[in-house]
Amino acid sequence: MNVNVWAASAAGSFVEFLELAVIAYAIARSGYPQEALWGSIIGILGIIAISLPFGRVLQTIPLHFLQIAIGSILIVFGLRWMHKSIRRQVKNTRAGWMSENPLSAEDIILDDRSKNFNILNFWIVTKSAILETLEIAILVVTLGLASQAWTEAIGGAIAALLFSIIIVFILHNYLLNIPEVLIKLGAGVFLISLGTFWLGEGFGFDWFFGELSILAIITTYSLIAFAIVQWQKIRSQQLELKFDIELKIKE
Repeated sequence: MNVNVWAASAAGSFVEFLELAVIAYAIARSGYPQEALWGSIIGILGIIAISLPFGRVLQTIPLHFLQIAIGSILIVFGLRWMHKSIRRQVKNTRAGWMSENPLSAEDIILDDRSKNFNILNFWIVTKSAILETLEIAILVVTLGLASQAWTEAIGGAIAALLFSIIIVFILHNYLLNIPEVLIKLGAGVFLISLGTFWLGEGFGFDWFFGELSILAIITTYSLIAFAIVQWQKIRSQQLELKFDIELKIKE
């Protein structure tokens, strides 16, 4: 079993599925459970239906070129997630959907004009499901193509989906205790690390310890992320102190 691929798929998919589950749950509690359920199902199945043939077509491309392309994609994904997570970690903020009222935080306005099945609210959930699942699909297909560990890549995403549903519907009272910023930061580190490894292989680099080198890469990027967070916090405190001093001088 390829633990690295499973962990990267599960961690990367978890935050995206969790966001979808939170929004769907909020819409269901607003009085539209059928719209929330069917919107989520249609959105997820729609992306899966598109991804399956797309993944088969990509498998015809030589692995050498796939590793370079996929490594680059994972690094871009990981850097984007790391940047967002580091910024929130420094500012001590959270994603908008991790709040008491996730619909308002995400600027989602429900339609209450129809007492029967509400098509507009159904499409709101479907759109959210498509957007979140699309990013997951890209991640899973990318991991599966580069490693050929399709079982682990798909299994990690399925585990993330089930876990996010359990948390939202059973443990929703403890939802705000979930460190989603750290989870996304960890997922970003995982993706950058795997991307670096496969990019190196694509360019013919012979990693000294083989796949075990991924652990060293993960450790390196984790330390870099930690150092950046600490540096940004110190810099932020210095700027605040400077601002306070200038304010007192003006007074």
